[in-house]
Amino acid sequence: MRLIFFSFKHRYRQKELNNFLNTRIYGKYFILNLGGPFKNFIAKILLFLRIGKTISCDGRPLISDKSKGINFWMRGTTLNIPNDFKNLNNNFVTIDNPFVQNKKIFQMYPIKIKKTQIQDDLKIVYMSRIDIGSNTEEKNIWDKYKIQLIEDFTLIDNSNFWKKISLNCKDEIKTFNLYKKLKFFLRFEIIENLKKIFNKKLNLIGDDWSMFPFNSLPSNYNIRKIKNMYKGNICLDLGSIEGSISLYPRSIQIVESGGLIIQSIQSDNKKVWKNIHNKILFNNLSDLISLIEKLLDNKNYSFTLLQEISENFRHSDKSIEKSLDKTFNILN
Repeated sequence: MRLIFFSFKHRYRQKELNNFLNTRIYGKYFILNLGGPFKNFIAKILLFLRIGKTISCDGRPLISDKSKGINFWMRGTTLNIPNDFKNLNNNFVTIDNPFVQNKKIFQMYPIKIKKTQIQDDLKIVYMSRIDIGSNTEEKNIWDKYKIQLIEDFTLIDNSNFWKKISLNCKDEIKTFNLYKKLKFFLRFEIIENLKKIFNKKLNLIGDDWSMFPFNSLPSNYNIRKIKNMYKGNICLDLGSIEGSISLYPRSIQIVESGGLIIQSIQSDNKKVWKNIHNKILFNNLSDLISLIEKLLDNKNYSFTLLQEISENFRHSDKSIEKSLDKTFNILN
């Protein structure tokens, strides 16, 4: 049995790990939760004594020696790692991105999925941030490619598309900020259209949406309430604003809560969703609307699909073991 301990200074980080730390054993690995101000001190002692391997969230404490473990940066891609630490060869992140070279992703999976029924008053639930404030260049690019992006959601993660619009821009941060801004524009366009069609059936949650006439609800940080919102409802996931990956903290939380996730196509979609990928994924606004209508009109089908999603992750413990194998083999 190999000891792996998670270390993070602030307890809120545990929320983003979802149910991962609620299971102690993943195959050959014993997972110890040493998060929070006091336990974090214990983690530093074990680190000093070289007992087990550390997964240090956000570099607290920072691990510069890869033989001791990894730094797991949970804010997204490698572009979010502080500049002073970017060159460490034991950095791992949560999100992949089309124009970021580092592919060290520590992949987690839904575990301990809640068994539930489809809600009688079935709703579409969407939680997110939104920011469509932009400069002239960003707005012009969106106006130019808006129709293409709405007709093919995967275009935004296509490297050839970025070669065309970046105009040989070598400023990685500027390109990354443009990428996020176009995703925000696309996100807004989708929600604006869905609200017109489904109106009160769409529960839109997030403080940022309050400035728009969508009857949104404020942000909610109570984990129990969030899980109840997702449970048995149609849960819309438009992907991470940071990149393209099917399983990241938000989508994992939806699945674990017993939510019927529907997701825009991500770069690893077939690998993750396997034989249900064509039932829950969409690639344009028209397909999304048709999928929602189908789910709202047939609750029996929705319930069957909810069970299939749960079954897809029945062996998540083995997938997590393989993810840990891959992570620590890379270090070796």
